[in-house]
Amino acid sequence: MKRVVLLFISWRIILFVPLVAGYLFLSANINAPYTNIWNFTKPYAPVDNLLISPWANFDGVHYLSIAGDGYAQDGSNNRFFPLFPMIIRSLSQIFGVGETFGIVQFFSGLLLANLFFLLALIIFYKLVRLDYSHSIARTSILLLLLFPTSFFFASIYSESLFLLLALLAFYFARKRQWLLTGIFGMLVCATRLVGIAILPALLFEFWLVNKEKRFWSIKIFSLALIPLGLISYMFFNLAKLGNAFHFFLAQGQLNNERSVTSIVLPMQTIIRYSRILWEIPATKFAFWVALFEVLAFVIITILFFIAWKKKIRGSYLIYAIIAFLIPTLSGTFSGLPRYVLVLFPMFMTLALVDNRIVKVIYAAASVVVLFILLMFFSRGYFVA
Repeated sequence: MKRVVLLFISWRIILFVPLVAGYLFLSANINAPYTNIWNFTKPYAPVDNLLISPWANFDGVHYLSIAGDGYAQDGSNNRFFPLFPMIIRSLSQIFGVGETFGIVQFFSGLLLANLFFLLALIIFYKLVRLDYSHSIARTSILLLLLFPTSFFFASIYSESLFLLLALLAFYFARKRQWLLTGIFGMLVCATRLVGIAILPALLFEFWLVNKEKRFWSIKIFSLALIPLGLISYMFFNLAKLGNAFHFFLAQGQLNNERSVTSIVLPMQTIIRYSRILWEIPATKFAFWVALFEVLAFVIITILFFIAWKKKIRGSYLIYAIIAFLIPTLSGTFSGLPRYVLVLFPMFMTLALVDNRIVKVIYAAASVVVLFILLMFFSRGYFVA
C-alpha cells in the first residue's frame, strides 16, 4: 500500500510540470465559454494560481455549477449525472460555505477527485491481487497512471469517483458480499451513463460463482439495486423536464455530431474520421485530437482481443466492452481517450503482456502525449 501511495504522490507532483510549460509556451484559449471558471466568477487567490485553476476546466465548470446552483432550468447540463456534484455540495456545506465557484467549493471538488482516485488505486491493487502477483498489480497501476489522459483523475471530473465505485463493486462481488456489490453498483449508475454496463457484468459474475449450485441464493436480489441509480435519475428528468431520457438527449447538444437517436456502427465512424483527417491540415490542433481519438479506438479494440487471449475474467471484460461500446456507437469518438480511463481491465491486460519492449514503448509514448495533452488542457483547449 505504501508503494501505491508513493506512486500516486509522485504522479500528482509531476503533473504540475506540464501546467508550467503550458503557461510559458501556449496562449490561452478563451473562445469557449466553459474553458475555465473565470468565465463565471472573478479570479481570486489562491485558485487563480496557474498550478490550481486548470483542474476545473471544461467539465469541472459544469460539476461546480451543478453542485452550487443545481441543474439548469433548460436541462442543458443534465448530461452530467448527479452523484459527484452532490458529494461536492455536501462537503462544501460542512464548512458552511456553498458559494458557487467559491474557494471552499473548488477545493472540496479538487480534494474529493484526488482522494477518490487514491482510494481507487488501492482497491485496484487489491482486486488485481486476487488473481495475479504483486508485480502485475503494481504494473497495472503504473500503466494507468501513465495513460495520456490520466490527468483527468486529478481534475474536478467524475472519472475518479466512477472508477472507485466500479472497482468496489467488483471487489465485493469477488468477496461474495452481494449487498455491498449492489449498493456500489447503484452508485456507479448514479455517477455516469456508462455505469449501467456494470449490471450485466455483475450478473455474469454472480452466475459464474453459483452456476453449479442447485438453488440460487436470494442474494441475487441485491443486484436489483444496481439500476436504481439510473432509474432515480430518469425519474428526476421526467419530473423536471417531462422526459425521462432528457439526460441522454442532452448529449446531442454538444455540437460534436454525437447521435442520440440511432446507433452508428464503428466502421461508419472510422470512415467519417478518415475524411476529417484527410480534409483538416496536420497543422491544425483539431487534426491531432481527431487522430488521437481514432488511435484510442483502435488500441483499445486490440487490447480487447489480447485480454480475451490472456483470459481476463469474463465479468471484467463484459463491463469494459459495454462501457466502451456505449459512446462508440454514437457516431463519434469524441472524448473517447478520456472515457477509456475507467476500463480497468485494459491496464491489467497491458501488465500481462510478456513483451517488455511493448511496455517500454507504451510508457515512453504515454508520458510524452500526457505532457502535451495536459499542457493544452490547462490552457483551455479541448483534448478529450
